[in-house]
Amino acid sequence: MINSENPTRFTRTGAVYTLYVLLGLYAFVQGCIGPAIPYLRKEFGLDYTLSALHVSAFAVGMISTGFFASRLLKRIGMTRGLWFGMAGVVVGLGITVAAQNPILTLFGILVSSVTGTLTLIAIQAGLSGLFPAHRSKALMEANIVASLFNASAPFVIAAGSFLIGWRTVFPFFVLVLAITAAIGFRSTRDQLPAVEITAPSAQEGRLPRAFWLFWVLIFLGVSVEWSLGFWAAEYLKAIPGATLALAAAGAGIFQIAGFVGRIVSSRVVGRISERRITVIAMMLVLAGFPLYWLRAGIFTAFAGLFLCGLGVSCFYPFALSMGIGVSKGLTEKASSYATIGSGLAILCAPFLLGRIADRYSLEAALWAIPAGVVLMAILFVVGRTGSSRTSGNPVS
Repeated sequence: MINSENPTRFTRTGAVYTLYVLLGLYAFVQGCIGPAIPYLRKEFGLDYTLSALHVSAFAVGMISTGFFASRLLKRIGMTRGLWFGMAGVVVGLGITVAAQNPILTLFGILVSSVTGTLTLIAIQAGLSGLFPAHRSKALMEANIVASLFNASAPFVIAAGSFLIGWRTVFPFFVLVLAITAAIGFRSTRDQLPAVEITAPSAQEGRLPRAFWLFWVLIFLGVSVEWSLGFWAAEYLKAIPGATLALAAAGAGIFQIAGFVGRIVSSRVVGRISERRITVIAMMLVLAGFPLYWLRAGIFTAFAGLFLCGLGVSCFYPFALSMGIGVSKGLTEKASSYATIGSGLAILCAPFLLGRIADRYSLEAALWAIPAGVVLMAILFVVGRTGSSRTSGNPVS
């Protein structure tokens, strides 16, 4: 047991820290895709649409795994699912960096996503199961670590420009995973079996209507986050005097802001409600977007991107926590559907922006970002107004 004397106490054990780092590695792979796009466009001559297919491949893997993950984890166990997923990411990432054409880079990203998302769902269910009374705090701390790793990806790529290029991400990932496995495998093996994985038959109940409000918010929030993060390096390189390395590092500003935002929000979440923090986050994105979009200079563009990063950092973890909170005990099912929602957002948003950019311009396409935030705000208000009437009603 995690804490046999007081099971409601939030105790950060070796298994907890290992789950945090593994989530960070998953986020690192996600974070590599966008900053690598300018390099891939230069190497393979990709247009915006084909570039966006790389993140779409990751999204397809997320969606696919979301449909079977809870059943597979029930069959093979939480610990095996956790580490099998990470081993698959190594294979997929290896294919990606060794690829000599975009078809293989797409395939490698798909493999990384399918297997890595199994680890993601195991982490989310594991932290929620170990600490149901502190679920929001555990998930937020995990996402703080994920933000740190995600933020490191553009800088690893930028540094790699002076070594072996963007493919530096592979040895970095393998080294960190090997150290994590050496230190943390035993603790996950000993402690994760204490988490009860609900049988698939018991997960066939209907999620309440209130959950689907948060599912839509997850979809919109992740759409906004990835529309900003994925295209940041490509958009910033058009600033006069900017190089590919500077544009990649600039995209890291967005991820650093996410890291800072999740630290701050984790500190105040007990004193300020998740709903209020989410509203403040929306306001930050709307304030920062014009500074970023105008590209008047490196400093102002970076400042605007930083404000956007502060805001979007709260969208997914709080919507996920609120969604699980109203799921009536269907934690794995809610987590799986949340992953599907995230995957759909990552599949659709950058790709659609890429299509618009090819037809018009990237500047025009990016206006979908404030439009998405306004839609979130409207849905948030409508959902809160009707929550007392709908929260207990099941839907198919």
